[in-house]
Amino acid sequence: MRIVSWNCAMAYHKKRHLIESLEPDVIILQEVSRKDIEAGEQPFAAWAGSNPNKGLGVIGCTPGSYALGPADPALPWHIPFTADGLNVIALWAHQLTRELRYVRVTHDIADQHATLLGSARSLIMGDFNSNSTWDREHPGRNHTMLVDKLDQLGLDSVFHRQSDAAQGSEMDKTYFHRRKLQFGHHIDYAFLTKGVDARLELGTPDTWLQHSDHMPLILDVV
Repeated sequence: MRIVSWNCAMAYHKKRHLIESLEPDVIILQEVSRKDIEAGEQPFAAWAGSNPNKGLGVIGCTPGSYALGPADPALPWHIPFTADGLNVIALWAHQLTRELRYVRVTHDIADQHATLLGSARSLIMGDFNSNSTWDREHPGRNHTMLVDKLDQLGLDSVFHRQSDAAQGSEMDKTYFHRRKLQFGHHIDYAFLTKGVDARLELGTPDTWLQHSDHMPLILDVV
């Protein structure tokens, strides 16, 4: 199964062909309109958000067994679902209040869905908006603590699994602030159940930066 996650930075209808050219089975999109998710005929579609022009969406592109799970609308934004036996939480962690923002949101989501994430063949994937370099800004619920929490649930980052990079020391960036190469950060992740074979590829700035400040994550799960 190929799952592609991308913060498309709006106007997905103008960029759809870029993601579809990757031949995904499932697409996770951040900063996408509800209209763009619900347009067309696809086997599965789900959207979450408070602004119909800018939310989190999931599209199941290929026929399969899909089911939507319950999500707390007070936690922006996540979509739990299953696709052919894989439990998935699609994620766009952003700011709701000064206290409930970014990695703190993801901690709450992981706590609420611990049973789901702790079961066999589970994945949480998307724009986490967090990195261990910012741990001091989130005392008590920082990124390193989140990595440890997911580890205890049996998940690890596929990127870090297949690379020598430590959390917070990634040379490969997934986000470029103001689309400037010198302002790159690694804030998009795919945490998958350990022992489940997978390969993760990151989009490259020379191809994708003209379309968004985020690079897509291309995950192939065996």
